[in-house]
Amino acid sequence: MKPPAAHGAETTASGERWLRLFFGLSRRAGWLAKGLRPAAVWGVWSFHRPTREAVRSNLRQVLGPDADARTTDRVGRAVVGDFYDFVVDIAAAGDSSAEELDKRIAAIHGTEAYESARANFRGAVLVTAHFGSFEVGLAAVRRIEPWVHVVFRRDAMGGFERMRRSLHEALGVIETPIDDGPASWLALRDALRDNAVVVLQGDRVMPGQRGLAVGMFGTTLDVPVGPAKLALMTGAPLVPVFAARENDGRVTIELGVPIAVPDAAAVESATRAVGVAIESAVRRHPAQWHVLHRVFD
Repeated sequence: MKPPAAHGAETTASGERWLRLFFGLSRRAGWLAKGLRPAAVWGVWSFHRPTREAVRSNLRQVLGPDADARTTDRVGRAVVGDFYDFVVDIAAAGDSSAEELDKRIAAIHGTEAYESARANFRGAVLVTAHFGSFEVGLAAVRRIEPWVHVVFRRDAMGGFERMRRSLHEALGVIETPIDDGPASWLALRDALRDNAVVVLQGDRVMPGQRGLAVGMFGTTLDVPVGPAKLALMTGAPLVPVFAARENDGRVTIELGVPIAVPDAAAVESATRAVGVAIESAVRRHPAQWHVLHRVFD
């Protein structure tokens, strides 16, 4: 199994077939998908070698040289399981009310610094990663922000696309597909100038985007510079945000220290700061980083 294009990975033919079945099952019979979780995670880890080896490779960097093979595999299976939970949650969230999603929020950290940064009324660029419980994170943002634009790339798999659209409609967020080209960035610029909030991913450089090699886990990861340039264009603060699952199933929202991008010279340092925030979140919750393809050389 590999994640869909929306999660930034290439899919093998076998992985794509499995994903199509998984998305369809999650959308039509979420209760059954939840019940099949142990068997599905075991099957993917045991029999889908491309995913297993890619996750192992990534975790050797994330966990460091002191982690033995048994620990790496234990966390690797948890990565596959957390991605499984992510997809099932996306399907369920489309049929949930905002109030039901709110109940899953355990806490929101960093609100004081965030509110201070928002005092300039220039919107905010929230940068996250393919991490944790994205749907509850969006619900938390909607709790404090009336206008939220979510940036995404359309997925080739219709099942996942329909689930995501239902989620966004349920939450009342505005979709901005990045594959629409320059028009998308102009729409985001205008939204920020109207004091709205833009949420986008910061751990994957998509085709056509420019990235910066940022030191992470003893090597480098290409981090997109688009978020920092968007902040520069509008004067909006750049705010890392992550939604980490807790053991009881609830989610803690972590709003990072706002990053200012006052001039073009600050774009690089701001992008590196985003990379540092992502590295910190992944170090704390390595099993919640939904990266099922190789990201480190």
